[in-house]
Amino acid sequence: MSTESTKAKKAVKKATPKAGAKPKSKGTPSANASSTGGTGGNTGTLPGNDPAPSGNNASGLAWESGVSYPAIDAYSDDAANATDAFGSWRGRPVDVAVAWPEIGSWSEFTEPNAFYSTWASTSFTKVFALPPYPSGIGDTIQGCIDGDYNQDWQTFAQTMESSGLAGQGTIIRLGWEMNQHTDWGTPSQFAACWRDIVSTVSAIAPGLQWDWNVNRGNSGDMPGSSILSAYPGNAYVNIIGVDSYDMWPPVDTSGGWQQQLNGPYGLNYWLSFAESNGKKFSVPEWGLTQNTDPAWDGHSGGDDPAYIQDMWNFFVANSGNIAFESYFDYPGDENSLYNPSQDPNSAAEYQSLWNR
Repeated sequence: MSTESTKAKKAVKKATPKAGAKPKSKGTPSANASSTGGTGGNTGTLPGNDPAPSGNNASGLAWESGVSYPAIDAYSDDAANATDAFGSWRGRPVDVAVAWPEIGSWSEFTEPNAFYSTWASTSFTKVFALPPYPSGIGDTIQGCIDGDYNQDWQTFAQTMESSGLAGQGTIIRLGWEMNQHTDWGTPSQFAACWRDIVSTVSAIAPGLQWDWNVNRGNSGDMPGSSILSAYPGNAYVNIIGVDSYDMWPPVDTSGGWQQQLNGPYGLNYWLSFAESNGKKFSVPEWGLTQNTDPAWDGHSGGDDPAYIQDMWNFFVANSGNIAFESYFDYPGDENSLYNPSQDPNSAAEYQSLWNR
């Protein structure tokens, strides 16, 4: 996603209290996937002051930990430099960089360009968000299912191969947050479209990884259990992920964290879903939220260090099942922890935890 479209996406999500961010219907979380966090009033330390579980990643953590800078020009070296600087600030190198190419036309995200060559030259695990087809140009979900756009996806696959990104194991968030969309068909249509795209691309660029990435909570766009019909099948998915922000409800409200964790279609629900399908779990976007719209009163957490603590505890408790997580560091939403620092209490909490 481009900088401007990223801003638009987040503005829409946070200006309107969408059902997709506010769990309402029933879901069953995994009994063995609970977090060590829980109340929103944690002290900022793990029991016994134990160190974080270690791994062989650059960060030294047992999972890949990352950041995204959607407000920085991803075509330049600035985003990569900012990503490195974030790692220095937190005291652990960054493993994962989540980024958005331009997606206004097929050529913008399927053909070779500076975005891909710039990120291919970095050592991070790259995670790119792509739509099943560009919006506003007349393409349809049925056209995707019928293979009308396979030539475009073949071009994309060739670009991934020639740039080296496929060989680097780049992760594609195809149709990310699909349960926030009505323009990508019904759940079953989305799944059929996904299968066609992955089959087409994998024939040329088998090294790419595919992250089936929902938004936390129930959604009016793919309500209740209907979202499960959007799952294309294990043969077409490598990672199952959820985007989850400190909102609807925020941690600083009574029971807020437990709702985020164990509420309908919450973190534990999707963690359990990933485990039951033999997949690693990801949280490609997580972060603070601030919104001054009266409709959001009490629904966004602002500078909320307890949320940072709870997310850390969730990652630690489930480190063996987590592929990666990435903090959404976006000043346009006033959720930036570093460069700029807009939430000093949460920034201090993040820095102290990730530098353990």
